[in-house]
Amino acid sequence: MKLPLLAVGLSALVLVSACSGGAHSQATATHGATRPPAKATTGTGATPSPIQTPTSPDRLPNPIQSSLPVGSKTLYTKTGHGKGGVTLPASAGKASSITVMWTCAGPSNFDVIATGKRLAGSQCGDGTGVFTAEIPHTKMHELAWKFSAADSVIWRIVVTQPPGK
Repeated sequence: MKLPLLAVGLSALVLVSACSGGAHSQATATHGATRPPAKATTGTGATPSPIQTPTSPDRLPNPIQSSLPVGSKTLYTKTGHGKGGVTLPASAGKASSITVMWTCAGPSNFDVIATGKRLAGSQCGDGTGVFTAEIPHTKMHELAWKFSAADSVIWRIVVTQPPGK
């Protein structure tokens, strides 16, 4: 009679060990628990792995984070590095506004410039940020835009026109 009790005792011990978050991460995953993200520590603790900065523009996230409103027109989509530019179609000059969405990676700023004035821009960093700027019609004196960035900066940009405008 002691043998079955010993088997039940061992089974319970294994179950408690597996659910306590021991060395096997699968044990906690099967119970629906998630571990909190790693935190930077001092001393002997583990440090989180650094975020890997993309090295190619096509590895950057898509700047369009949600679907565009029905009827929106995509006027320009491009990936590149360093300086660049675009001449928008004439319809952009008649719109009440134009939306610019971009993401970039590198050690400097990415700026959208028209007639020597900054329309929009951001600090780049590791390429995880996505930026959006609405350029009102009153600021659209020129349809030729330049992108200003250091040669080491990679970027992805989308320019859209809202529906019915």
